[in-house]
Amino acid sequence: MASIHAPSAEDVMQRLRPFGLFFEKSLKDLIKGIRSAGENPEDLRQVMNKALSECREEVSSPDLNLKTNAVLKLTYLEMYGYDMSWANFHILEVMSSSKLQHKRVGYLAASQSFYKDPDILMLATNLLKKDLKYDGNNDVLKMAVTLSGLSTMVTTSLASDICDDLLTMLGSSKPYIRKKAVAALFKVFLQYPEALRDNFDKFVAKLEDEDLSVVSATVSVICEVSKKNPYPFIALSPLLYEMLFTIDNNWIIIRLLKLFTNLSQVEPKLRAKILPKVLELMKVTSATSVIYESINCIVKGKMLQEDDHDSAFICLQELNKFCSSPDPNLRYISVVLFYQIGKINTDFITEFNVLVIRLLKDVDISIRSRALELLEGATDDENITTVVHILIKQFIDKDVVSATNLFRQAGSDGVEIDIPLSYKVKMVSTILRICSINNYSNIPDFDWYIAVLSDLCVISQDLNNDTIGYQLGDELRNVMVKVPSMRKKLISNIVSLVLSQDVSQSMPMVLRECYWCIGEYSNLIDDGDDLIKKSIKLDRLPPDVLQIMAQALLKVFSSWCNMTNPAPVQEIKSVLQGLLRFYESLSSSQSFEVQERSVEFLEFCKLCDESLEQGDEELPLLITDILPSFFNSYSLNPILHGTQRKLQDSLMLDLDTPFLSEEDVEKLLQEESSKNDLDSLLASDLELDLESDNEPGPNDDRKGSSVGDVEEEITFEARKSLEEKRRKERSDNPFYLEADDSALQKKASQLIEFDGEEKPSDLRNVDTFELSTAVVKRGDLKKKKQSKKKKAQVLLEEGLPDLISSHALASNHPRTGSFSSSKDSSTINLKMQTKLESFDFHTPQISPDATKNIGIEEQQELENLRAKFAAKSSGNDQNADDEVVIVKKKKSKSKSKSKKKGSKKHASEPQLPLP
Repeated sequence: MASIHAPSAEDVMQRLRPFGLFFEKSLKDLIKGIRSAGENPEDLRQVMNKALSECREEVSSPDLNLKTNAVLKLTYLEMYGYDMSWANFHILEVMSSSKLQHKRVGYLAASQSFYKDPDILMLATNLLKKDLKYDGNNDVLKMAVTLSGLSTMVTTSLASDICDDLLTMLGSSKPYIRKKAVAALFKVFLQYPEALRDNFDKFVAKLEDEDLSVVSATVSVICEVSKKNPYPFIALSPLLYEMLFTIDNNWIIIRLLKLFTNLSQVEPKLRAKILPKVLELMKVTSATSVIYESINCIVKGKMLQEDDHDSAFICLQELNKFCSSPDPNLRYISVVLFYQIGKINTDFITEFNVLVIRLLKDVDISIRSRALELLEGATDDENITTVVHILIKQFIDKDVVSATNLFRQAGSDGVEIDIPLSYKVKMVSTILRICSINNYSNIPDFDWYIAVLSDLCVISQDLNNDTIGYQLGDELRNVMVKVPSMRKKLISNIVSLVLSQDVSQSMPMVLRECYWCIGEYSNLIDDGDDLIKKSIKLDRLPPDVLQIMAQALLKVFSSWCNMTNPAPVQEIKSVLQGLLRFYESLSSSQSFEVQERSVEFLEFCKLCDESLEQGDEELPLLITDILPSFFNSYSLNPILHGTQRKLQDSLMLDLDTPFLSEEDVEKLLQEESSKNDLDSLLASDLELDLESDNEPGPNDDRKGSSVGDVEEEITFEARKSLEEKRRKERSDNPFYLEADDSALQKKASQLIEFDGEEKPSDLRNVDTFELSTAVVKRGDLKKKKQSKKKKAQVLLEEGLPDLISSHALASNHPRTGSFSSSKDSSTINLKMQTKLESFDFHTPQISPDATKNIGIEEQQELENLRAKFAAKSSGNDQNADDEVVIVKKKKSKSKSKSKKKGSKKHASEPQLPLP
C-alpha cells in the first residue's frame, strides 16, 4: 500500500494564489510590524531589514501577484529612505501586466524610482505608447493610470517620443481622457518646449472645449506655463478676457486672474483694459476667494500705480473686511496684501491706521508681526505715542488678549499668547523706524522720544541681539547731532547709561555710540572728572568700545579743564594720573586700533603731566590752548549717509607724478596772472561796450553786433575754462561739498520755514532741505494736521547734489524702511528650472524627421548653394551676373495639415495667433 504524503505548505500556497489568497506578508502586515517595534531604533531597523530581505526574494518570483505585493511593500519602504532602484526591471514587469491593479502598483513605484535611472525609460517608452492607445471602454482606466504616472517621470527624450500620442488623445471622445491628456502635456511642455510651439493652435483650442473640466485643465496648464514664459500667451488675451466674464465657475475665474497676473507683468498695455473689469468683478461677486484673487491680480500684476488712489481705496476697503474675519488665515493673507499695497505708496494706508493699530493686538502673533510692517504708512504725529505705548507694553513673555465677540473661544474670556523673542526684536526696530522716518517729522515731543530711547535701552538688555544694540546706538547719536536743543538733556541720559553696569555688560554696542556722543559734546558735561574716574573702572569692554572710549575721555578731560570755573591744579593732576594708568593698561592691547590710540594719548598725557609739574598754579598752554585745538577746530554737522564714501570714491590720488619744481611753480603763477588779466580786460571791455550802447552812431547796429559777438565768444570761452578749473579743484577737495551756485543763490534768498522756525542760513546744501521737507508732505488722501506744540528744530543732512537726487546709496542704509523692495541675494531659489524660460517660440526649427525627407537632388542643390556663398565670401567669384540658385523644399507628406498651417503661421507672424 502506497504511503500517503501530506501536501507541503508551498503546494498549498501555489494552489490558493490563483484565487487571490496567499500567505506572504502584505503591506498591512508590514505597517503593523513597524508600529509594533515602537520607538526603539534597533527593533525598527531589524523589522525593516527583515522586510527588505523578504521583498528581495518575493520580487524575483515568477508569480505576478507575489511580485506586485513585493513592489508595493518596497514603495512603502522607499519613503523611509531605502533605495528601490535595484528593482526597476521588476517594476517594469508589473507595469506591463494586463490587470489594472498590477498596473496601478507598477506606475506608482515607477513614479518614485524611475527618475533615478533614466536609462530604464528607454525600455518603458514602447510600453507607455502602447498603454496610451485607446482601444475600448475597458481601457479608459488604464489610460488614466498611465497618464497619472507619466507626469512624474518625463524627460526630454521621453517627452519628444510621446508628444504625438498625447496630442492625439486631445481629440478623444471621452472628456476624462482629454482632461488627463491636457494635464500630462504640462510636464511635456516643460521638458520639450518645441511641442508647444509646433502644436500651439491644437492645444489652445481646448479653451473652447464643450466640457468644462477640460477647459479648467487647459487654463490651469496655461497659467502654470506662463509662470515660466508668458510671452507666447499674450496673443490669447482677447479670448481669455472674454472667458473671464462669461464663465460662472469660480475656480476657472481664479485661474484666469492668476494668468492675467503673469501676463500683465510683461505687457503693460493690459492694465487699461483689465483693471476696470477686475474692479467691477469685485463688486458683483460675493465669493471671498474671487475678491482676494482680484486684489492679488491688481497688486502683483503691477496694475496699481502710485497716484491711483481710487483703485487702492477699493482694494483696501475689501481687505479691511477680511481683516475682521474670524478666520486667522484670511486675516494673515489680507495683512500681507496690505503690505504689498503700502509698498507702492505709503499714503494709501494712511486712512486705515485704526485697523493697523487693532491688528497689533491680534491673538495671532504672526498677524501682529505683519502689522508691524504697516506702521510706517499708518503712523503720524498724533497717533505715534499711542502706537509706541502699545508696543512697549508687549515686552512681556505672555500677553493676555481680551477676546471680543469676533474671536471669542468657547468658555474663555481671554486668550493668552506667548511673545517670542524674534517679535520683540522686530518691535524695537519698528519703533526706531517709525519715529525717525522723514527726519523725525512724526515726533510731537523730543522729551518723550528721549525717554522712549532710554526705556528701550533698558528693556532690550535681555534680547541679546547685536543688531538692536547698533540701531539704538545709531539713534542716540543721530538725535544728539540733529536736535541741538535736546543735547543737554540727552547727554545726561547717555551718561547714566554709560555708568550703568547692566548696559555696559549686556549692550556694549550702545556703549560705543554713547561714548562717541560724550566725546563730541563733552562741553555739556559738568562733572567730567567724576565721569572719567568711573569710566576707567569699567572692565570687560570689547575693543570697538575701547577705541572710542579712549578718545572720548581725553576730550572730556580737555573740556573739564577749560571750564569757566576750572578745578584746582592738584585735582587736575589726580585725574590726569588716572588717565595715564588707563592708557598704559591699553597700550598693550591685542587690538591694533586700541593700542595705537592709547600710545598716542599716553604720550600726550605725559607731556601734560610734565607741564603741570613745571608750571605754577595756572594751567599751561598745552592744556588750555593746544589740547582743545585738536578737537574744536571744526563744527560737526549731520552728513547724508554715504556722502563720505562718495567723496572717497571720487578722489584720484596720483602717486606717479613727482612734486612740482621751481620752474613749474613759476609757470603756474604766470598762467594764473594771465587769467586774472583776462578777467579784468573782459570787465573793462564790458564797461566800454555799455558806454557805446548809450551813444548811438551811424553804424551802431553793425559795429555793436560784431563787437558784442566777439566779446560774448571770448567771455564764454574764458568763463568756461575758469569754471572747469574750479570744478576740478572742488572735486579733488574732500572738504568741499559741491552745490549748484545758481540754485543755491536763488533758494537762499527765500525764507524757508520748518515747523514754524527759520532754516539756518549757513546750510551748505539747500537741495537736501528741499528733499527732506518734500517727503514729509502727505498725499491727497489726508491733509497734514498741524501740531499744537512747537517742535524742536531738526538739522538736515548735508550731501552731494548728485547723490541726493539719485539716492544711489539709500538702499545700503542699515535702517531702511520695511516698505523697501530689496531682496536678500542669499535666498535659495526652489523653483524648478526648465527649458521654457529661454525658449524662443517665434523661430521654428527643422525637426530631424524633416531633414530625412529632403531628397538627394535638394541636398545637392543645397551643397552647390553653400559652395557658391563660400566662394563669394572668399573673394574668388567676382562675376556680378552669377546665376541665383533657389532651393525649394518639398513638403513632408508625413505631417498633418494642422501642423503645416501652424508652421506657416509661425514663420510669417511674430506672435502666436488666436485659435
